[in-house]
Amino acid sequence: HIGILGVDRKGEEVYQISLGGRADEKAAIGGIAGPALKAEDVPGAVKRIVDTYLSLRRGRDEIFIDTLARTGMEPFKEALYAAA
Repeated sequence: HIGILGVDRKGEEVYQISLGGRADEKAAIGGIAGPALKAEDVPGAVKRIVDTYLSLRRGRDEIFIDTLARTGMEPFKEALYAAA
């Protein structure tokens, strides 16, 4: 439910982060979190997404996609781009 897509931006490879999406009975396409990131920023971005999920989930049984559906993307966007 965390997507990373490499794209070319004026000759520079950057990475677009998307969150969400499902392939079950609640099928949905994920949404783009915000501006693309440089390669060296991607590992930290993924860590911030995971840390945000862990701080927001309602117990160990709530999976990432359910936390995202409940809270919306905003807390994840804030965590992703706060350091930018």
